[in-house]
Amino acid sequence: MVLHKHQTAPFALGALSLAGVLALSACGGGGSTEETAAPEAPSVEADEELAALVPDDIAEAGSVKVGVEASYPPGEFLDEDGETVLGFNVDLLNAALAKLGLEGEWEPTAFDSIIIGVDTGTYDLGSSSFTVTEERMEQVNMVSYFSSGTQWFTKAGNPENVDPDNACGLRVAVQADTTHDEDIEARSAACEEAGEEPITIQKFENQPLATETVVSGVNDASLADMPTAAYALEQTGEGVLEFVGEQYDAAPYGILTHKENEELAEAVAAAFNALMEDGTYDEILQEWGVDAGSLESAEVNPSLSE
Repeated sequence: MVLHKHQTAPFALGALSLAGVLALSACGGGGSTEETAAPEAPSVEADEELAALVPDDIAEAGSVKVGVEASYPPGEFLDEDGETVLGFNVDLLNAALAKLGLEGEWEPTAFDSIIIGVDTGTYDLGSSSFTVTEERMEQVNMVSYFSSGTQWFTKAGNPENVDPDNACGLRVAVQADTTHDEDIEARSAACEEAGEEPITIQKFENQPLATETVVSGVNDASLADMPTAAYALEQTGEGVLEFVGEQYDAAPYGILTHKENEELAEAVAAAFNALMEDGTYDEILQEWGVDAGSLESAEVNPSLSE
């Protein structure tokens, strides 16, 4: 779910190997998966100085409601019980909340309802692989904590000769209401303006459904955040899917808070910075195999300029 503002070096595939991460049936139909366990989340103690930064009403409650679209592995997804939300984004935010003396109550919902939910007070926080964008920062506060770019993938061997920079006439699957959705719509519009055949775009409620149509051959390609694309390749098995090109336009993910609750945003940022300093942040990313996306510091509403 990325709208990217600046280029960074591409992720190395080896750094994003997700072997050993919990296997899902999210990307079936032609690939095998290996049943393994998700990494164990680290134990984090509350920090009194950081906890003092939390707004009084939330500190008194001792917990926060977190809106999440739990079908975007490995960032956030449901365990086999269909209720427990797992993922590296989940472990990171839970650790930050623990530093603040809080617990997260994760509430799965539709992706496009999370910002609205934070704005209306349904959720205290939103965490669902949200890329920081200027448009979103006009609606909510965003605390940066990770970085990812867009990665295209197709069937192994690239039988349709997919080229992201020349995708006119292709069939492309994408998760709806994401910035990848915006990306492919813009590419299709450019095709039409150039007198070429537009891209046939099929939009899905979640990325695993989009991935499945590439595995089955219904669509020629898909695009997603790099960790999610790497996870799709890992879970479908060797020789089923492959990357096309490199990650592009990497940008930070952000935790959402209400626009008027900058106090909570600053507390969350301080907690993330504490995790970065004490090594817990790197530990979580390494356990999930996504440490190539680490940031040096967390910021509230970071600048997206070059």
